[in-house]
Formats: sequence, C-alpha cells, structure tokens
Amino acid sequence: VDGSLLSRLKNDVKNAMKNKDQLKLNVIRGLLSDVTYASKSQTSKSFSASDHEIYTIINRAIKRRQESIAQFTQANRLDLVENESSELLILNSYLPQQMSVQEIELEVVKFIDQLDINDVGIKDLGKIMKELNLDSAKAPKKVVVEVVKKVLSSRKT
Repeated sequence: VDGSLLSRLKNDVKNAMKNKDQLKLNVIRGLLSDVTYASKSQTSKSFSASDHEIYTIINRAIKRRQESIAQFTQANRLDLVENESSELLILNSYLPQQMSVQEIELEVVKFIDQLDINDVGIKDLGKIMKELNLDSAKAPKKVVVEVVKKVLSSRKT
C-alpha cells in the first residue's frame, strides 16, 4: 500500500537531494529506513506502512530526539542540542496537528462519563487506556496517560 505519507516522504527525499539539504535528507532517510525495517521485521505480515503506522515510527524518532536533547543539555553540548532540535522540527512537520492537553482532557472526561462507573479511580487506568481510542498521531500516549491520571485522581471521592 503506497500511503500518502510514505509517498510524501519519498518525494521529500528527492527534493532534499536536489536542494542539497543534508539534514532533512538524513532525517527522512532515517525514517524510511525505520519503515523498511518495521515492514521486514514484523513476524506477522500485518505491517502495511499505513499513515498510522508511520506516525508511530515518527513518534518513536521524536522521543529519541527528545531524550538525546535532554542528555546533551546535561552534558552542555549545545552544538549537538541544536542539531537534534533541527531534526525534531523536521520530524514534527510530518505529524498531523497535535491535540491540545485541554482537547485530550475533554475526550477523556467524555469517555469516562460514558463508561457509567460510579467509583472510577486510578485502578481503572489500564482499562481506560485500552478502550480509549485517541489517534496516537494526534495525541501522544504519554500525554494521554498523564491526562487520564489527572482526571482519575480528581474524580476520587
């Protein structure tokens, strides 16, 4: 399946080569390499390089960059921080518009109200996370977990 995001990435590789944009070229090649690796390493042939699966790969790459930035900042290597930050901007440009924390919170509250459980608490975190279907491309799981925890702890009676 030639997803629209996959073809956009392949086109951007060509454009980056033409424009001699080495940083962007390296970032996109890295993503395409991750996509190829994921498609070959799946034990079940369920990986189809759909936009959603590519967003997951992009989010992983973003998380790696954020961790690197934190470590480089601690080590006072500002040259490396700058490079990682530039890569982060390129990666973020491929994600759809992110949901705000308030939007995520509204969805979580609405979902918990639909569950119709009287005594909902932190113990229900796993069940809620499993059933709450927010698009991970628009709402990173880490943020959603924090919001769910906050909503659940504010509900405690």
